[in-house]
Amino acid sequence: MKRILICLLIMFLMCATSSFAQYVKYEVKVVLDSVKNVRGTLQKVSEDGIAVQDFQGRYYIFKAKNIVKIKVRRKGLTVVEGLGTGSAIGLSAGVAIFFSNDTFDDFGQKALGTALLTGVGAVGGTLGGIVGEALNTKLILHINLDTQKFRKEYLKLEKYSKSAYLDNPTSITK
Repeated sequence: MKRILICLLIMFLMCATSSFAQYVKYEVKVVLDSVKNVRGTLQKVSEDGIAVQDFQGRYYIFKAKNIVKIKVRRKGLTVVEGLGTGSAIGLSAGVAIFFSNDTFDDFGQKALGTALLTGVGAVGGTLGGIVGEALNTKLILHINLDTQKFRKEYLKLEKYSKSAYLDNPTSITK
């Protein structure tokens, strides 16, 4: 029983620290009116629109008249990543206990212990992902295809763009 508690403590500590150990870079999600949503790095911002490079390296330019919403967040742990990480850590701890000879005597107890640790890891990872997602969200702009509204709001995006970081890399710290 002591080993299970120690494994649970280790899993929670790993999940908690992984969401905060990140280099300060931002990702943007652009919700558009007619095409699929795009996630990537904000490259440039102007009063007419934005340029985004997705995670596959494709470069997009979006005009303000096509943008419904823009969400900026710091790269870090997401809910899905937290679920996967927590499950993997829980499964690893469960398998380690499963193959140890001195914790449980029969197969049923070992299997139950493995399943419990995997479940607890998944729940802990999901909670860590939810907290990480909430803490990492920096800006949400609801443009709703309104070019005038975009022109009033686009300067808020500038500090999250790659061009702003390259121009003054020490200004972006958190």
